Amino acid sequence: MITEQTLNAVGIQPKEAGSQWQFECPFCGKPDHMYVNKETGAFKCHKCGEAGGWFTLRKQYREIEGITEPVPKKYEFPTEEYVISCQKKLVGPSGVEAIKYLESRKITPDLIQQFKIGLDKKDGNFVLCIPIIEDGKPVNIKYRSIPPQEKKFTRWKDGKTALFNNDILKGMKEDDPVYITEGEIDAISLCSLGVKAIGVTGGADTIQSEWVDRLNNFNKIYLVYDNDKKGEEGAKKFARRLGYERCFRVKLPTKDANEFIQQGHTKESLQECVNDAEEYGVDNICNITQAFVELTKEYDKKTDATALYPPWDNVKKLTGSFEPGDLIIVSAKEKTGKSTWTLNMALNWAKQGYGVPYYCLEMRPARLMRTSLKYVLHKTDFELNPQTMYEGFRRMSGWPIYFGYNYKKVAPDVTFATIREAWKRYGISVVIFDNLHYLVRDIKHQTQEVGYVSQSFKMLAEELEIPVILVAQPKRIGRDDVMGIDDLKDSSSIGADADQVIVLWRKKTQQNADSITAFEPETLVRVDASRYMPGGETLLNFDGARSTFSEIPRQEIKR
Repeated sequence: MITEQTLNAVGIQPKEAGSQWQFECPFCGKPDHMYVNKETGAFKCHKCGEAGGWFTLRKQYREIEGITEPVPKKYEFPTEEYVISCQKKLVGPSGVEAIKYLESRKITPDLIQQFKIGLDKKDGNFVLCIPIIEDGKPVNIKYRSIPPQEKKFTRWKDGKTALFNNDILKGMKEDDPVYITEGEIDAISLCSLGVKAIGVTGGADTIQSEWVDRLNNFNKIYLVYDNDKKGEEGAKKFARRLGYERCFRVKLPTKDANEFIQQGHTKESLQECVNDAEEYGVDNICNITQAFVELTKEYDKKTDATALYPPWDNVKKLTGSFEPGDLIIVSAKEKTGKSTWTLNMALNWAKQGYGVPYYCLEMRPARLMRTSLKYVLHKTDFELNPQTMYEGFRRMSGWPIYFGYNYKKVAPDVTFATIREAWKRYGISVVIFDNLHYLVRDIKHQTQEVGYVSQSFKMLAEELEIPVILVAQPKRIGRDDVMGIDDLKDSSSIGADADQVIVLWRKKTQQNADSITAFEPETLVRVDASRYMPGGETLLNFDGARSTFSEIPRQEIKR
């Protein structure tokens, strides 16, 4: 959703034009000729014809406010000479078996030539080479083993994860249908029927932000993924990022598009499947069949190795997995380590490949990066130097963690707009926000405003289908009192929205000579309220010098 506040944040003062925003084109300077779709962010200038997606447009202004991006990956592309040499190998004596295999899959010589399929040798065996072309040049190579070798896929080292055959999009009009398949061979198979097909690379659940930009201008997209669980989930995930209203799920009577061609189906047969394509349902409405399917998915997730859990086994037993739509509140007294605790989780998930924006209103990105390096390297401030920091950065390079910040407009609507943009741009899996009470500035109506903000975070979690972890401040309580849910500041407003409330507690030690209050490292973790788990208490050790929480063997809780 592109709101007026979103546009204002980059210096645009729009006019409302029905379902679109209207303002001066940044490309040609013509007033009131740039139109942006409020729902999808697709733009087009009715003067110069420049068109594309929202993130392409906002590059004409400035970076996304409130989000720092990881350093872009450095690519090393295959050369055109290499692609040509592989093509020559395929039509030479070494390519006889490979050609037979391609013919068995109905990949004709014309298609082989059109898509520049070649042959090379890897680890002593011949493999097919399918180049990924972007802007007329190879940016990656998909290698596929040839039977009777065991089925195996590899890619060009340091290549770009780009859409297969995506250059065809340049010559298409916005009303032309786009067909998307789960892989390169399937895309080639549909192209043999005369349709404009592209393929995702990297697997059914792979989505790159740039792909969303490239497809933003098309009105009708047909997803022809494999007829299995991964294909179904991957298609829906992509449709959600692209916008359900323009996506249709095409189900073939075969496993995939290539098998469809192998069985002799025609373009007319494909059109029949397209005519029966399923529209994605209306948001917020489902029938009992859909509800049952969602229920079975929830049970699958309980045994899913990729589910989001806290990185400490003893805490995991109390919380269970953090599910899409969950709002998890984390609270503790000042200086207990609640920000570090949530950052530890964020770094663990990012290391596993989950996109995590850590949105903090208390620390700037540079400070968060320093804390992250201490955790990753297990070093203290005194042990950090330019050389060791670079080593830590090298380890983290490519982790999909993003540091959110906002110093100019600390307001709920701006924050929610930024998170929505990050979700669409980066495909995030969870949001951590620190902290709730920084968004609340109305002292007179603080309780009501806290209720509005916490409820909005819960609704955002449901809307984006991700868990949201929200740090909240406690009331003032006694020196050695262990806090609970009733000790949350404005607890009546927060507790009603939360699916889990987790509190941390560390015992204060005596003040030292400098009157600085310290805490013992032993940290009580209490799951004080949970909709789906029994909750309880456990212990962690906090190494503050290295910004690290870890499990301790003793489970006896002392206060």
